[in-house]
Amino acid sequence: MPANQLYLAYWQRCNDMVISWILNILNHDIRDSVLCAETAQILWNELNSRYGQANGARVYQIQKNLCQIYQGSSDIANYFAKIKSNWDELNDVNTIPPCTCGAAHAFAKREEDQRLIQFLVGLNPSYDMIRSNILMMQPLPSIDHAYGILM
Repeated sequence: MPANQLYLAYWQRCNDMVISWILNILNHDIRDSVLCAETAQILWNELNSRYGQANGARVYQIQKNLCQIYQGSSDIANYFAKIKSNWDELNDVNTIPPCTCGAAHAFAKREEDQRLIQFLVGLNPSYDMIRSNILMMQPLPSIDHAYGILM
């Protein structure tokens, strides 16, 4: 068998395997709508163009969850884990394109400061004094540093 045909056979086998993996994790209705894709790349591109866009309803739900998270009866570790998991999910849904102007660091710091404030807002009143001390720091500390102070 010529090398070209051998490589084509290997490629077809891998392509079929990847298509199978993708199709096996899809909802039945979605699977039926992409069943005729000839290559894994075509299948992936079709799914990405249909479902890969930021989902406004999902962003809304995550933001709503974040507004409702308070420490309450949780310890700081559990409260932080709950709010952090929502931030991580929001990061997954809201991808930011790469920045070429050099402002990425400033935007990242602004977002971290906003999240620090959000974290501090949800703390119980028993942390008022520590919260005030953290808010008086110049510049504001990272979320991890503030978490360490609170622990």
